[in-house]
Amino acid sequence: MSRSRRFPFLRPRALAVLAALGAAVVPAAAQEGERAPDLPPALSADADSSLAASDPLLCRSGATISEIFVDNGSVFDVGSEDLDARFNWAYRTANRMHVRTREGVIRRELLFREGDCYTPALLEDSERILRSLTFIADADVFAVRQPDGTYHVVVETRDEWSVRLEPQWDRDDGGMGITGVELREDNLLGSGQHVSAYFKEYQGERVYGANVGTRQLFHTQWDADLGVARTPVGISVVQRLAYPFRGESGRWAFREQIEHTERNFEIFVPREDGPGVQRRFFPESRRSADVGAVMRLGRRGNLTLFGLAVAGEWTEYPRDYLSTDGGGDQPMTRQVSGGDEPVPVVTGLDTVSSVRIVFLAGQRNVYFQRRRALDAVRGSEDVRLGVEAEVAVGRSVAAFSDDDDLMVDVGFSLAGAPVRTLVAGVRATASGRRDFGADPGAFEWRSVFGQADAWAYWRPSDASRHTVVASASMVGGWRTTVPFQLTLGNRAGLRGFPSHAYPGERRLVGTLEHRMYLGWPYPRLFDLGTAAFVDVGKMWAGGDTFGVNSPWATSAGLGLRLAFPPGSRRTYRLDIAVPVNTRGYSARDVVFTLGVGQAVGRSQGDDPQLRRSNRRAVAASLFNFPN
Repeated sequence: MSRSRRFPFLRPRALAVLAALGAAVVPAAAQEGERAPDLPPALSADADSSLAASDPLLCRSGATISEIFVDNGSVFDVGSEDLDARFNWAYRTANRMHVRTREGVIRRELLFREGDCYTPALLEDSERILRSLTFIADADVFAVRQPDGTYHVVVETRDEWSVRLEPQWDRDDGGMGITGVELREDNLLGSGQHVSAYFKEYQGERVYGANVGTRQLFHTQWDADLGVARTPVGISVVQRLAYPFRGESGRWAFREQIEHTERNFEIFVPREDGPGVQRRFFPESRRSADVGAVMRLGRRGNLTLFGLAVAGEWTEYPRDYLSTDGGGDQPMTRQVSGGDEPVPVVTGLDTVSSVRIVFLAGQRNVYFQRRRALDAVRGSEDVRLGVEAEVAVGRSVAAFSDDDDLMVDVGFSLAGAPVRTLVAGVRATASGRRDFGADPGAFEWRSVFGQADAWAYWRPSDASRHTVVASASMVGGWRTTVPFQLTLGNRAGLRGFPSHAYPGERRLVGTLEHRMYLGWPYPRLFDLGTAAFVDVGKMWAGGDTFGVNSPWATSAGLGLRLAFPPGSRRTYRLDIAVPVNTRGYSARDVVFTLGVGQAVGRSQGDDPQLRRSNRRAVAASLFNFPN
């Protein structure tokens, strides 16, 4: 198999293991680009890998996997030439504080076993699955051909630092403070299980919670997660059980999820005593449940998906007025004849009660490339390229629903690398509901939400320290009958504006960002980089009662990016930004943000302010891992 050795400091150790066991080592290919050994057509990378792996009759010429060797490395390989000997004490200390991933955990993520056919595509998928785990920093899976025609497969992994304290900090509008902190362990005692506890100021309210989960429930390939949180108005519980498609060769996937949320919906309204806006709350109680399965047909790179699910959603609004506190006990009032009365939020809000049968379909024509220093400071990432489309159509069941409607949810993504120095893509999602109970002549489609994103990364060369990122995002809602409001501020759009700036229903944001890896001061201990960016955006009020049509707003800023250990894909971000030439704001209105992950780019997913109003129904993409 043609492979590049990405861990030169580990490979001699792995080959020594093979030699010690008496194997005659015949490398499949020493360097990337060399021709791999000839394989029968049934075992080539474009074959049906799951069929080839399970049917020994297809393993002609003895092309089976006779042994699998796992080299599960810790966070640092002390003594490696890639590390600085001056910090060996620090490397050893870090390793002592870290529990190495157990060999059994790594083996259970592999898509092949001893005795299976040697199928290069399954090795590639397994390598990508290992790298996608939050507790694995990097992985290399390669084969060594033996004199008898069988293959020994070597699996080399390097652990990520799994104990993390992740702060979320903002300073805007003259205030300063920690808005959230999470303590998490992604690899509890080397078992691959994750636990976390957190405090967050989310949507203007303080939330305390904890999560626990595993990728290998009872040593299987089933995923399970449970999260519990306390909000000012109640509790939130999320439970999930899933058997996702693993790699590109899986044929079936299953998912079940139950969610119960009691929360305040944060909304910004005009001040009564002058210009600007003030934060108010709208209580909401939401319950949802879904269970479904999806199957794949076709070959790698050309997969068709069909599925069926049952999904239920029940949403209520306990109070029909805005409150001035997180508990909802102090209503916002307005002067009327005879006294004060609570201020309603918006008219036309509907209580949701529906159980629907959802039909899922999709087409997945994708492939993957490894790229360095896109969203990581210096680490390598697997980038999904190609085309993917999906649709979900769900009709409410009259016997179990108060609503009489048809839900439609569509998604599309396209990404490519036309030249080696450029990676670009687009992604769009839309959903809406056709109301069959609407009055004659009324507009039948309601709660229509959409998001469209475009992004591009340019690097002069693979060895360059510079990455230029351009992105654009459009988010909006139309004829909404659930609470919905966007803002143009730093958490959702322009990093130089406070989070409450310019509320409305439709937002457009564009960003140009230059990232640079410094290679200083201690590149063999951690990765450090910088960022310089300009954000431009505009808000439209749409149907938001309290929304505004903003001017074109601009902010600019600088930032630092940090990753530990070196080569980690996890990026810690500190940005400092200011408004530029925007009425009502000046360069003195500095905004600081501290968080985890890049603020813009290909991995942003659904907008958080859109997601709180429109949690997409079961979609085929939810069944993929890694996506």
